[in-house]
This record gives sequence, structure tokens and C-alpha cells, in this order.
Amino acid sequence: MMKKEQLLTLSCGLVIACGTEAPSDTAQTAGITITATGQTATDGAPTSGTGNNSGNSGNSGNSGNSGNLGTSSGGPDGPKFDVSDGGQCQMKPAGIYCDGQLAYTCDGAGSVSSTENCVPDYCVEGTGCVPCLEGQFDCVGAQVMQCNTAVTPSVWEMVETCDPAAGEVCSIELGSCTPTSVIGDTTPTGVYYQFAYFANGSPFQGGYDVDGIDDRLYVSNFSGGIDVYQVELLDSDGDGAFEPNQHPDNPDETGPIETRTLTLVETIDYPGSLSISINELFITPTSIFVGGDNLSEYDIATGTLTPALTRPGWINRLSQIGYDEVYNHWYASSEAQRRVIQYDPISATWGIAFDFPNMSGDHMDGLELVTDPNTGTPYVYVSDMTSDFIGQYRKDPNVGWVQENLFEYAGTAGSLVEGMGFGPINHFWATGGQDLYELGGGDLADFVEPPG
Repeated sequence: MMKKEQLLTLSCGLVIACGTEAPSDTAQTAGITITATGQTATDGAPTSGTGNNSGNSGNSGNSGNSGNLGTSSGGPDGPKFDVSDGGQCQMKPAGIYCDGQLAYTCDGAGSVSSTENCVPDYCVEGTGCVPCLEGQFDCVGAQVMQCNTAVTPSVWEMVETCDPAAGEVCSIELGSCTPTSVIGDTTPTGVYYQFAYFANGSPFQGGYDVDGIDDRLYVSNFSGGIDVYQVELLDSDGDGAFEPNQHPDNPDETGPIETRTLTLVETIDYPGSLSISINELFITPTSIFVGGDNLSEYDIATGTLTPALTRPGWINRLSQIGYDEVYNHWYASSEAQRRVIQYDPISATWGIAFDFPNMSGDHMDGLELVTDPNTGTPYVYVSDMTSDFIGQYRKDPNVGWVQENLFEYAGTAGSLVEGMGFGPINHFWATGGQDLYELGGGDLADFVEPPG
């Protein structure tokens, strides 16, 4: 579930072509370089809180169309998903046809004359890509949107603005504002595993908030800077293949955990103020976005820091952040509630996306957006600080937010979640202040591993 080729693509950042080749050093960084000796790690961590929790399997599909798409303050164009082999036009007259969300034009002589990927919009035969369909509603920021098909092409129109300060949330199913309610139940539907574990020492220097891109991890350290680490997966079992999901307890990929090495390559002298545990990071090839009281953007090349988004007055801070590169929306949350909020760049409004159940943890302390590389579906992942569960949520175009899965840690040793990110080895990474660890594999791998 990754796509890291365009600016804010925290999805497809494949560090290792799993099972084939070693990772490459591609991330751009800047700052004061610190050298350190690489350290290896395997499974195991201090015991912490565990619990039983929720899940609700659902069918995978395209997330609801936002209607207000495009580049704006907060994010670049999203990734595009691929195409056809041109054989669909055999025995078809000239015209526009659909293959899922791919629109293709037949020339009447059996060949495809052009194609257009409609993601994140929709394909209608005879018309091509359209923003929305008859009878559709959508929620963007705090606004309820309705599709107007009386014009060509169809357009989204705002019909109501919700009041998130009063606990109102937009309902796609009803097409109106409703009181918030918890989405999902408390039954696990899948498992994941812990792989690497690095304790505070050398080279991991301790820290809280974390994110990754390519083979690099960025961690806010105890001194107000951002440490940059390189992660490498080794063929430690000597079978000639890199096997990132191999684990003694994984029935699908049983075997010893392959060694990971961690090397501190530099420390960025961040010009702003970093408070531990409330300034989650989001990394792009050119920028580091930092949450907290508001959202800021640090330009890696120039070392400049600029405001990106202002938090709404009805939430105390943007402690956790995530970016949906398909629909160009920011998501955020705070420790105060198990609530995910969404920013719409066109209307410049924040709205409540969904509330999720208590995951047997002290409070919410993890949020990440990762796009499934197989389907192009963006998923929101959430976690509690002392929980061994990762909830997976999807925006359904007909009913709104649904809990797709609740993944449960298959082991017995866990650690606090003070920061959660995604990147190297197509796995999630978490920090607990004194430790850094890697999560993935199992049923979770179905949504984050690229095809092939």
C-alpha cells in the first residue's frame, strides 16, 4: 500500500523490492551530518499494555469522491494508477468505454486511441471521466456535498455545512449533518507481527514522533532536532532473497526474522519548536511537515519553516497527522479523543471524519494514511498509545466511513506508541520514546505490499 513517487506519496515508498534486491539510498536530507555504526535488530520488546479489540470486515473499493480535488496548500497531486493493454477494443464500435475507473476510447478499427485514468473520479461509458454520479453525496471538510448531474459534466454542490464544534459530522449515507457516533466494533479480524526492535542507545538515540520515506526514518529527538536513520534489510538466512515478512509465527511466511540494520546518517537542526509526542512528522522528498499546535512545513533544501494549516478552534492540537495523496486531503487527531478529523483545501474547512472505539489503550496516539498499491484505495490507520491493535478505516462512496479491519498484534511483547509512521520495507514504524520498532506482515501485508 504505497506510492511514493510524487510529492506527498507516503504510500508506495518501496525501500526493498521484497525478495529481489537490496534497498537504495534515495531520500533527500539536509542538516548536520552525524556518523554512527549500524546496529542490527530482531524481535522482542519490553512488555506493555495489551487488549482485545474491534474490527469489521468490509469489501475493498474506491474511497468516496471528494468533489473538491486538486493541488492546494497542504499537498500536491496524488498518484495515478495504471492502465490497460489495449485489447478491449476488439469488435467494438468507436466510442468511450470503461474498465473500472479507466476510460478508454476505441477508434472503431479495433485499437485504443486514448486512455484516461479517472481516479479519483468515476468513469461513465459514452462520457468518460466525471467527478460524481447521480444521487451521490460526499463529505469534504465540514461540508455536505451533493452531485448535480443536470449539467455536463456533473459537479459537486454544497448543500449543508456541519458544526463540528457541536459534535456534528457529515453523513454520506443520509446526505446531511448528524451527531457523531463510534464507527466499528471490538472484534479483531486480522493479525500483524513485530520485526525489528531497537532500544535507546547506539545508533537509535531515542525519540517520539516518526515517519519514513524510501529507506529512511525521521525521528524527532530529545534535543529538538530530527534524526535521520537509514534502514537496511539483510538476507540473513542466506537463501538469496529478501523476505521482510518472514517470521517464526507467520504461517504464510514461516522462518527466521531477517536482520535489519539501522544507521544514523544525520541530524537536522529543526528551526522550530518540537515538543515530544505531539509533533508527528510527515515526510515528502522535499519537505518535512510537522504537526502540533498547527501544521508547519520545513523545506529540506532551504532550511526554511512556513505555516501550512491552522488547526480548528474545536480541537486542542494536531498531534497526529496523515495525508491522503489520492484525494489531496489532510487528516489529523489529538490525544484528547479517539477522533479523526479531515481538512478540505478548497473550502478551507476542518470537519470530523469519524470516531473509533476504545482499543484497550490509554488514549489515541497513532494515525497514518497509506494507499493500497493494488487497488489505489487510501486507508486511515489508527492506534492507541498502550494498545496492540491497529484499526483500518475506509471511506465508502455510498455509506461513508467503515472499519475495514482491526489488526491484532500476534506476539506477547509490546511497547508504547508515542509516534506511528510508515515507510521502509513497506512496514509501519513506531516509537515509544526509548525504543523504535517495526510492525507489519500477516493480514496487514495484504494492504501494504505492492504487486509482484
